[in-house]
Amino acid sequence: MQRFRGMKIDEMLKAIDNIEKRIGFNLSDVQKILLTTDGSVTRILEVLTKKPVVIETKVKTIIKADEDLARALKIKSGEDVNFRVVHLKNPDDRALIFAKSWTPMKGLNNSIKKDLTSADIPIGKILIKHKIETRREIMSIDTINADDEMVKAFDVKLGDLMLSRYYNIIHEAKILIRINEAFPISSFL
Repeated sequence: MQRFRGMKIDEMLKAIDNIEKRIGFNLSDVQKILLTTDGSVTRILEVLTKKPVVIETKVKTIIKADEDLARALKIKSGEDVNFRVVHLKNPDDRALIFAKSWTPMKGLNNSIKKDLTSADIPIGKILIKHKIETRREIMSIDTINADDEMVKAFDVKLGDLMLSRYYNIIHEAKILIRINEAFPISSFL
């Protein structure tokens, strides 16, 4: 059985403390929750906004895992990986969260593959729909600078600070999905 080691709570708190020292102010409680939750981000956003959250898919493709991605996903180099770039948003609103996901395709049943590759369904809802028991392990919490994709998603300036995290969704002792989420440091204050 593979062992995974996500961040422990004291490591998460230290990462948040480091971010706050670098930016010169405290993150809001909502920002801290979004960065550290091991539950459904979609559900949290729906509660916060009091609106349904939908996915706007920007990229959806099958890629071959290079050495770095294979190592991160604990798969063999060259294996097929579903790569998605999405905006989690309220209907008719701008993005709330910018997310990238990498899902190893080997071993997935056809119904899950279909939902991951052809439907604009949040990952959390796909897991519920297929009754997949999982756990999330947060791997990192930090800030990044907005790139061109994020500028378009959030109407921020190139290089603006974004809060970001990487986490793995684990199922049956394997990484089912690796996710990177980001949102502007000015969101959810």
